[in-house]
Amino acid sequence: MTIANVKGMVAKVMLAGLAAGALLAIAPAKAEAQGFGVGVRFGYPAPVFVSAYPRRDFAFERREAFLRHEEWERARRFDRRFGYR
Repeated sequence: MTIANVKGMVAKVMLAGLAAGALLAIAPAKAEAQGFGVGVRFGYPAPVFVSAYPRRDFAFERREAFLRHEEWERARRFDRRFGYR
């Protein structure tokens, strides 16, 4: 086998490979029902409550405690038998 024949054979194989690769790249991808997706999220997570109990609203509880204390002070100050202190 001479060098010219080897070069010609290599050129034919490379051309055939290039043509096969081009045909595979052009062919539409086969649709598959199975698949999975990956989601990436940056920042704070969304509030997801999976608990059986609702989330406590500390601002509401603090406001309620404040109002109860105010009511107690008002009762202590003004609900006496003879009025004001």
